[in-house]
Amino acid sequence: MGLLRRRRDRHDGRAERTPLTPEVLRKVRSLGVRTRGLVDSLFMGEYAAVFSGRGLEFSSVRDYQPGDDVRAIDWKVTARRQSPFVRQFVEERNLLGVLMVDISASGQYGPGERSEGEVAEEVAAALALAASRQRDRVGLLLVSDRVEFVLRPASGPRHLVRLVATLLSHRPQRTGTDLTPGLEWINASINHRATVFMISDFIQSPGGSAFRQALTRVASTHDLIAVRLASRAADELPDVGWVEMTDPESGRRVVMNTGSRRIRERYKHSVLQARADMALLLTQVGADLVDVNTATDHLMVLADFFRRRQRANQ
Repeated sequence: MGLLRRRRDRHDGRAERTPLTPEVLRKVRSLGVRTRGLVDSLFMGEYAAVFSGRGLEFSSVRDYQPGDDVRAIDWKVTARRQSPFVRQFVEERNLLGVLMVDISASGQYGPGERSEGEVAEEVAAALALAASRQRDRVGLLLVSDRVEFVLRPASGPRHLVRLVATLLSHRPQRTGTDLTPGLEWINASINHRATVFMISDFIQSPGGSAFRQALTRVASTHDLIAVRLASRAADELPDVGWVEMTDPESGRRVVMNTGSRRIRERYKHSVLQARADMALLLTQVGADLVDVNTATDHLMVLADFFRRRQRANQ
């Protein structure tokens, strides 16, 4: 039977097992090779400096030495031993990470270049591999307009294979986009501070109160990083005359004259405005935003982002 993947449905509690076929395992290995560059770039600097929220845990006390911070003095031990002692701390070694990946239909669009869905797989796999190298726990959340799959945070090579295989083999059950259920799941289920990566094209109205409230709560509780995917094909209309276009999420069809410059400019303006509105909201709630275009070297873009973040945290 080989390795098995356990899938648990959040809504009815049932679990099912599907085999990790040799084909899927080959894809897992191939994806690991392609994403290794980002992981190596990430570890060029100190890993802990990239992710905020890694805390400190108490280790021991020692004699006070000139130059020590007086705020570190343990007054109870000092009073008991009649000489000053300071508390020592060590860095917590286990980061908790959550990869929330948008698997809605809009992510499958990308004629002439790689789709946003394919790029999302590579980004999530690279981040999972980075966490695995450090023996950190990482979980996976696949979201369309509902939570379709949950793999709770864990560590170890078997967990990493299961996570990446799920990314490659899961078939979306719905086409629409609503990130609110995923955010609400994180708020309800992740009790310790985590680094949350939202990987999506964010084609969703930022004005919805439920979305805004859930996003605000995640950002205030966790270290939130929004990885926003975009494709050139989705941002601009080609000049090809009258065409019938279908919304991949709603299925709604519309006939449009793409030969009209006014229509093309109006479409581009609406796209840019929506992206600006979402960027503003993410900034307001305190999330970090990194834009990734599917036509560029997305792993290099992420590596650059991590280097900037490391410098900012130093």
